[in-house]
Amino acid sequence: MAGTVMPSPVFTGLDNSGNPLSGGKLNTYADGTTDSLATYSDSALSSANTNPVILDAGGRAVVYLSNNTSYKFLLTD
Repeated sequence: MAGTVMPSPVFTGLDNSGNPLSGGKLNTYADGTTDSLATYSDSALSSANTNPVILDAGGRAVVYLSNNTSYKFLLTD
């Protein structure tokens, strides 16, 4: 099985002022629920990200998604 990278290969979270959200948290859920849904750091889906995904100092994270799966995302600081 291979994963699909998010529309932008490297997700960048921004705060309300448009600045990178260093240390921000990208929570991922099954669409329409509050059930956590895994994302991955590689296209083979062999290395799951933490949930929430913790953004680096530049507000970035590599996030691959399972194919044929609907996600809901919540970005928090």
